[in-house]
Order: sequence, then structure tokens, then C-alpha cells
Amino acid sequence: MKMVKKNQDILAHYIKVGEIVAEMFSPYLEVIVHDLTNPNQSIIAIFNSHITGRKIGDGTSDIGYKKLSNELPDKIVNYNNKSPSGVELKSSSLTIRNDDNKIIGSMGFNFDLSTFVNIKEFIDLFSKTVEMEELPKTEQFFMWSIKTEIQQALSKYFTMNQLQGKVLKRDDKLKVISYMKDKGYLSKKGAKTIISELLAISRPTLYKYLKEI
Repeated sequence: MKMVKKNQDILAHYIKVGEIVAEMFSPYLEVIVHDLTNPNQSIIAIFNSHITGRKIGDGTSDIGYKKLSNELPDKIVNYNNKSPSGVELKSSSLTIRNDDNKIIGSMGFNFDLSTFVNIKEFIDLFSKTVEMEELPKTEQFFMWSIKTEIQQALSKYFTMNQLQGKVLKRDDKLKVISYMKDKGYLSKKGAKTIISELLAISRPTLYKYLKEI
């Protein structure tokens, strides 16, 4: 024979669950258990009540009445809300039904967002930056590192092509510049000046060679 739970036993179970959850997220989460068989004095348990300022014996909200008239789903999660004092809340609500599937209560959760909103505002303010057309997207802090990188790339190329220690001819310089362009070195800030110096050519000559490759 199936054992039918009494309404009070069902609600008592939710009260125990609510107490644990509220303690886990104290002091930010308010948990309320309503007995909707008595909507005018529905609150039978409330934890972290400072968030909305309600107390045991207070009546249900408009959401409770809408649940009783089946205007809302049993589970509503993370809806925007505000406390009576204007504090931003993230709320959820769960309808409680008995063994006959009749609505006997509800469990409400109100999460106080004020502390986290203040933190977000601080982070947004602290991390705010400005852009100036006169400045590059990213500042190149170590120009010497680019020169070293280019020197190493040229040395590797000279060794591979047996040009180390030789006087470069015009064709050799064209090939070197073509190689540096293909490898993306010419797009680096200051690279054209560095390569011109290392190849012992002027910048106008470098640009002239670039047109030929």
C-alpha cells in the first residue's frame, strides 16, 4: 500500500533543504518556504531574511498567487527581481506539490547581487582604456629585440645560401629582401630601417628593391 505523505511533512522536507542551501550561500541568498494553502500568511520558513525584510507569517507575493492559478510554470530560474529596498536580485521559484499533484507551497530563492554589481563596476572602471589614433595598437617596448631577431634571421639565410662573409651583389640583396618579406620580418615596426642598415643600403633603395620583387 502506497504511503501518502502529509502536506506538513512535504513542506518540512523543503524547509530542511532551504536551511542548508541558505547557510551555504549566506549572507547573499535568501530562501523562503511558503505554505500556499494559506496564502495570506504563507511564509513558514525564511533564511537570510535581511535581503527582503520579510518574516514568518507574512503573505505570499504576486508570484505565489499566479502559481495558485496555474499562470506560471512550476520552475522559474534566474529571473530579474528587486528587493523592497531596491537591491538588485536574481531570483528563482519552485512550486511544491503533494502526492495528489495539488499545489501546496513554493520555495523561493533571492540572490543579492549588490556586492557583485559593485565589484563588476570597479573592474570595468579599473580596466577601462582609451585609444589614440597617434599611437600604435601595441607598443613595441624592446626595439633591440627586433634587431637581434632580424640579425639572426639574416645570419641563418647567409649560412644556408653560402653568403656568409661575402660582399653582397645586387641580386643577392634582392633575394635577401624577398626572403625577409616572405617571412614577415618587413612588417615589424622599425624593420625596414634595421634591414637597410644591415644590408648597407638606403631606405629609398630598399623600397626600390621591394617594387622589383
